[in-house]
Amino acid sequence: MQRLWLKITGSYFILSIAFILVLWFFISSIIKNTYTDMTEDHLIENAQMVSEVIELGGLDKDTEQLDLWMNQLNEEIELRYTVIDLDGEVLADSESRIEDMDNHLNRPEIKAVLVDNQELGTSTRLSDTREAQMMYVAIPVYSGDELIGAVRTSIFTTSIDNAIGTIWKTLGAVLVVILLISIISAALLSYNITNPINDVINVTKRLKNQDYSARIHSKYKGEIGDLNESINILAQSLQSHVNEIEESEKQLNSILSNLVSGVILINDKGIVELTNQATERFLSKHSSKIKGRDYKFVLGPLGVDNLVETTIDDNVKQHDEAHIYFPEESILDVHIAPYYTQGWLQRGAIVVLHDITAIRKLEKMRSDFVANVSHELKTPITSVKGFAETLISGDVPDPDTAQQFLKIIYDESERLNRLITDLLNLSKIEKQAMPLQIETVDVNKIIRETGKTVLKLAKDKHISIHLPDEAQSVEIEADKDRLSQIILNLVANAVTYTSDEGHIYIDLEERTTDIMINIRDTGMGIPPESLDRLFERFYRVDKARTRNSGGTGLGLAIVKHLVESHEGEIYVNSEEGVGSTFSVRLPKIHDGDFKD
Repeated sequence: MQRLWLKITGSYFILSIAFILVLWFFISSIIKNTYTDMTEDHLIENAQMVSEVIELGGLDKDTEQLDLWMNQLNEEIELRYTVIDLDGEVLADSESRIEDMDNHLNRPEIKAVLVDNQELGTSTRLSDTREAQMMYVAIPVYSGDELIGAVRTSIFTTSIDNAIGTIWKTLGAVLVVILLISIISAALLSYNITNPINDVINVTKRLKNQDYSARIHSKYKGEIGDLNESINILAQSLQSHVNEIEESEKQLNSILSNLVSGVILINDKGIVELTNQATERFLSKHSSKIKGRDYKFVLGPLGVDNLVETTIDDNVKQHDEAHIYFPEESILDVHIAPYYTQGWLQRGAIVVLHDITAIRKLEKMRSDFVANVSHELKTPITSVKGFAETLISGDVPDPDTAQQFLKIIYDESERLNRLITDLLNLSKIEKQAMPLQIETVDVNKIIRETGKTVLKLAKDKHISIHLPDEAQSVEIEADKDRLSQIILNLVANAVTYTSDEGHIYIDLEERTTDIMINIRDTGMGIPPESLDRLFERFYRVDKARTRNSGGTGLGLAIVKHLVESHEGEIYVNSEEGVGSTFSVRLPKIHDGDFKD
């Protein structure tokens, strides 16, 4: 802004100099001409006065008296007077002796009057007598109507030059003062113009540097004041819009960060511009390896490159499922759609990734559940139906055989009843339709009472059940019936999978805030690949043996839900051919109601 101030001041200075120079030469010329004319008029007046004195006094006939009078006249007036006759001879001169003077008929001013009969003769030239530049004025002298000679007045031009020089000095001083005043006025004017502009520039620079609190606080009137007010309104509006954009950006970032779905924004050049944490998790890549990269590199593991290309080229939506096998197998639902700018100009594509692994697993579990339930129901129903049809047909005359068929029908119906009961119980537990009745219970007592329930089954297989020390008393807050059901299912399961002459050990460990119930058997053990699915509904390690034993395949699933409803955990460790250990951890104090 300093340059603008200098430009304005410099321009005004140059204009002022040019104006003053023109004014100087113009006024100087006028003054010089005016003063010259005034001097010439003064010479004419004095010449006329001398002419009248000569004519009225008759001095033209008495040359001595004329010369004397001329000498006296020179003492009072600083002009030179010369009287010349018709022949050009000098009759009298106020400064020189006439004997020393030449004939003046050839002088321009004298020739104009005596030869050319003009009323006035003027000339400015070098004086032959005085050897100096002088101004001459000559007029005719008459005696009556007869021309008898001429009177010439003259003055040194140096006096004119000195007078004009004095005037020029005075005029120059005045013009210099005017110039200084003009320069100061120009500087003040340019400062008053550029200072508010400087305020505007400073505010705009701060706005450019994202300092949206910048304002012009100086008060000006007129257009400058209106400009400042407009800048302040603009800055306030810009700050408001930036705040809205920042708030929207924060909201967008918060939404994207908390989305469980992955979002990828791809521009029309195929470069990823935006992503979120869910995408990083799905693709196992940091955002630094996603943003600014080509979508083919980012989405390469998904195999949806062609879909993205089709979306960008043909402006159509695409949908597909993709499988990822690292770091773990996942199924992603991929939606690809074009995105636009203002004016509906296409800018690229948006890729949205949904993790549907759990959904697909649930669908598979539901499908398996329906198939398992159908299979479990079909076997006893087929048996009941077959033996009932045989009895109804009357093809069994032997009462013992008929009795045996009826016993099979009864056992299968019991099996159906247990299956349906377990299904209903599991459904109620999952839907939290069976709230716990929490009370203080002695875990050791429940274990011993539950052990008696399976004692007969264990004796039939010559299996020894080792219970905790009878004197050990461990109290916790729990639902007595559900706790008994947990222990009963685990012990009965151990008896089922333990061969004859085996052993089952039930240990009870009390700790500071919880207890551990460990049920260990010396049975067949569980293969490692089956441990993760052991608590699934209808999952069996040895399906044939389980069905022959009358099991429904829901016992461990029910146990897991009941343990978790008590805010506990269940673990299993097993080795094939050695045995299995089921460990149940339960807190001593129950904090809440039933938990899924």
